[in-house]
Amino acid sequence: MNIDNTAQLNLIRSFVAEHLGGDIAKLKWLYLGDITRDEVYGCPAPRGKDPDDTNLMRAIYCVVFGDVWNMTAEDLESYAMRGDTINTFNTLLSLLNGKYADRFTEAYTPDDAFLAKRLDFNRQCFTIGNMMVLPNIKGKVYLNWQYQEMTMNCYRGCHPVWHDYEDRFLDALYKILVRGEQVNWSMGNLMDANAARFEPFRGEEGWRRFIDGNMLEYYVDDDYVPVIESKGYAWWIDKCKALPHGEYIAECHRYIDRTLEIVSDRADWIIAVLQERL
Repeated sequence: MNIDNTAQLNLIRSFVAEHLGGDIAKLKWLYLGDITRDEVYGCPAPRGKDPDDTNLMRAIYCVVFGDVWNMTAEDLESYAMRGDTINTFNTLLSLLNGKYADRFTEAYTPDDAFLAKRLDFNRQCFTIGNMMVLPNIKGKVYLNWQYQEMTMNCYRGCHPVWHDYEDRFLDALYKILVRGEQVNWSMGNLMDANAARFEPFRGEEGWRRFIDGNMLEYYVDDDYVPVIESKGYAWWIDKCKALPHGEYIAECHRYIDRTLEIVSDRADWIIAVLQERL
C-alpha cells in the first residue's frame, strides 16, 4: 500500500520549527504532556488529553510505523489503531498526585532521592521513545467478574497478571501469534476483533517482522522469544506491600533504569527514521 504521509511530515516539520528551534534531536526528551492541550499538535477538544494520542504522535506513528501496520491517518482518527505508552508509570509507582500517591509513599517509605527519581521518570515516560501503536477495535472481555467491551490497550493495562508490563504482554502475544495458543478467552476475542491487523505477524517470520517493525527487540532474546524481566509488581497488591523493606523499591530502580535505556535508544531510532523521511 502506497501511503501518503505528506500532511504528517509537514506537521512534524512545523512543530520542530516552531517549538524546537529547528532541532529535531530535541524531540527525544520532549514531554508530550506539555502539548496535550495544544489545538494543533496536541489533543483538540473533545478528545482526551493523552500524551500517546496527540496529533504530533499520530503524525510520528504514521511516518515511522505506518508501513509496518499498513496504517493511515484515518485509522488513527477512527481509533481502528491507537497510540500506546509501552512502559507504564502508574502500575509500579502510582499517580504522582492525590490519595494513590500518598498510599504509595506510606506503603514503601521511599527516600527523597527516590522520590526525585520517580518525578523525573514520570516525565521521561511520556516521551516519543516510549510510544507505539496497537490495533484498537473493542472486543468482549471478562474482567472483575463481569463482561464488558474493551480495547487491547485497556485490557493489557487491566489484566490481573500483565498489569501493563510490556514484557508480559508480549509473552502472551507471542504465544498466540507464533504457537497458536489460546492464552485466555478475553484475549482471543480481542485478537478476533483485530484479526486483519495481526494476520501479517503470525508465525515465526511474522513475529520477527512485528518485533523489528515496532522496535521492540529489547524485550526478546536472540531467537525473538520474549524475556520476562519485570516482577509484575503493582503498588496496590497486598503481597507487594508485604515484601521485605526495600525489595519493592529495588525493583522500581531496576525498572526505571532499564526502561530509560530502552526509551532513549528507541527515541534515537525513531528520530533517525524521521530525519531520513523528512
